[in-house]
Amino acid sequence: MKKIILLATLFISAVGYSQIEFIDTARTEVVAHVEFVYIEKVGDESYSIFYKNMNDPINEYVSFTFKNENDDFNKLHQFLVSGFENPGQVYKVKANGDAVYFRYERQDDNEVKVQIKQYISRDPDVTTVSKFISVDEVNKLFQK
Repeated sequence: MKKIILLATLFISAVGYSQIEFIDTARTEVVAHVEFVYIEKVGDESYSIFYKNMNDPINEYVSFTFKNENDDFNKLHQFLVSGFENPGQVYKVKANGDAVYFRYERQDDNEVKVQIKQYISRDPDVTTVSKFISVDEVNKLFQK
């Protein structure tokens, strides 16, 4: 009798721990891709901007995400494009609690380009930077 109770207890506990729980995930789609930067739409309300970290020897992709409240997707596009008028400036936005910097610089070929820079919140000494992209590439990313 003790063996039957022991086996029943072990069987019930094993069945309880072997259950698989399925988690609903939001549908994602790549909006546009330019060199080492791309925008991904997450569900119906959020966007993530991914860029290859040029400070990392393995060049891992880093991202920041924002909700598209009050047409923030188009506002970010307008903000980025307007920055090309004042090269040499650094602009800052806050996304998911992290500060994201956009640095505009005139290149050797006299073309103004923007670079994304972000401090990783888990380690404030680590910065990530993207490759410089042009205004045409920004427009392509935002499908404008």
